[in-house]
Amino acid sequence: MYQPPPLRGLSVFDRKKVLLIDPNQPTSAVRVSVLQGYGVKVDVADSVQAARFLWRPKVYDLILLDVRRQFPGEALAFYEQIRDKSPRQPFAFLIGPPQYISLTWPDQLVAVENEPQQWAETVKLFVAAA
Repeated sequence: MYQPPPLRGLSVFDRKKVLLIDPNQPTSAVRVSVLQGYGVKVDVADSVQAARFLWRPKVYDLILLDVRRQFPGEALAFYEQIRDKSPRQPFAFLIGPPQYISLTWPDQLVAVENEPQQWAETVKLFVAAA
């Protein structure tokens, strides 16, 4: 388990609260461990449906959403719902290895050879929505 070096006093991460949406338990556990190692309080949802029950305006400093493991369109709909209710809510999409995004991102997206082209189209939808 990762443990950051001890800091004197409060870090910039202390008292921060993150909503993590990740249905994959092994990756979710690692992400939680790293965030908590920095003093971040983490609420975890294993689906977008569960996250809808947890999210409230001005409660979370950041929402992290693993879009790879969600039903098509559901993650984007959740993001748009949050944006409508709380336009300033910080939101980050966890989309996979860096090779999914080209050096000219967001203008150009690159899908890995073994990945279906639908994945590149999904990422384009998120870029357009952001």
